[in-house]
Amino acid sequence: MSQKTPFTVVILLLLLVGFSAACRGQTGEAGPLGPAGAPGPIGPVGPAGQDATASQTYVGADTCGECHEDIYAKFNLSAHPHALSVIDGSQPQFPYDDITGGIVDPPEGYTWDDIALVIGGFGWKARFIGNDGYLIAGAADTLTQYNFANETVGKSAEWVAGHTAEEELFDCARCHTTGYVSQGHQDNMEGVVGSWQFAGVQCEVCHGPGSRHAADPYGVLMRVDRSSQLCGECHSRENPAIIEAANGFEIQYVHYDGLYNSKHFALSCVTCHDPHASVLYTDETVNPDGGITQQCATCHWQEKAVQNNRKHLGVQCTDCHMPPMGVSAQGDLDIFTGDLHTHQFSINPDPTAPQFANDGTQMMPYITLAYACQHCHNGDYAATQELETLATIAKGYHTPIVATPTPTPEPSPTPEPTPELEATPTATP
Repeated sequence: MSQKTPFTVVILLLLLVGFSAACRGQTGEAGPLGPAGAPGPIGPVGPAGQDATASQTYVGADTCGECHEDIYAKFNLSAHPHALSVIDGSQPQFPYDDITGGIVDPPEGYTWDDIALVIGGFGWKARFIGNDGYLIAGAADTLTQYNFANETVGKSAEWVAGHTAEEELFDCARCHTTGYVSQGHQDNMEGVVGSWQFAGVQCEVCHGPGSRHAADPYGVLMRVDRSSQLCGECHSRENPAIIEAANGFEIQYVHYDGLYNSKHFALSCVTCHDPHASVLYTDETVNPDGGITQQCATCHWQEKAVQNNRKHLGVQCTDCHMPPMGVSAQGDLDIFTGDLHTHQFSINPDPTAPQFANDGTQMMPYITLAYACQHCHNGDYAATQELETLATIAKGYHTPIVATPTPTPEPSPTPEPTPELEATPTATP
């Protein structure tokens, strides 16, 4: 074959390509898309991901206090962290034992080695849980609850009958502990329903687990929930629309229920309360205001300015609008005084208004004059006053009295002057 043959073939191919390109017309518009094909087979399932909460653990209030020193100091002097205390075989210690006298002994027949947990003890009362996790209870005459002295009620410290049962589960830990779950039995105590990370109501009950925040305090923020509903998860009974009552008083843990049935539900608990501070005791250094952050007169300044009873100088708003009509430990119905203040606020001045409904098991959503007034006007603190008399004072108590102007008498008409009589001349004899 000639050496020119490959070269000739290449030339012919190039000419053929060029000829073909010259003969091809312009590209037209794209045609419509054809129907989608059948889906392919599903791929294999990947490995399970890590639970989003797996990296969040509870670290405890002591860890929080390493940075939040001021809040931690105040918090430790409040009731929350002492809602449940672990007993290590010795007498428990609480911040205000010098005021309450503390809990010197456990119930009769027990030693501190027999007690696993104490419920309360900060104020009002204390109840006890044995090493088996059951609440120490007994017959109606078995003294298993310790009440602290209460001068307002006129009661001294004493042992009283608590729960009456042969065997009482401790199923209240949800509102007395931190990191609670309903599964299991804490420390294998049969009578305890559920388990927890820390005893007492600590920071992370309201703010959530804090391990990631502790590791990266600027990058991971804690939850800050200022709603009353958060407080109401524990400071409430089953139905907040019903204010439960017994023996002439609100029963304990109905603060949220009272608020729910009042006009103040438009506010939140933390509008007036510091959730980190005690309202039962004050401390000159960290809690001088007793946990109150807002005074009534901030909003109700007009009512504060008008109190139509000069003898009430020094009486506080809360004396009448938040009377002690609830009971945690002790109360005296003869003087309408318990050991917890209500959160209903509104006073019904009708002297015939009932305070209770449903055979005394529910409070009406207002405060009657008996509880608003007669917890003072009972002869012990102030003069006894009948409801009808109190009603006349209560109606319009904060309404400004407008002085009725004395009418100006109409002027009397000026009498017309009497004409002078002309003298009659006397005849001369």
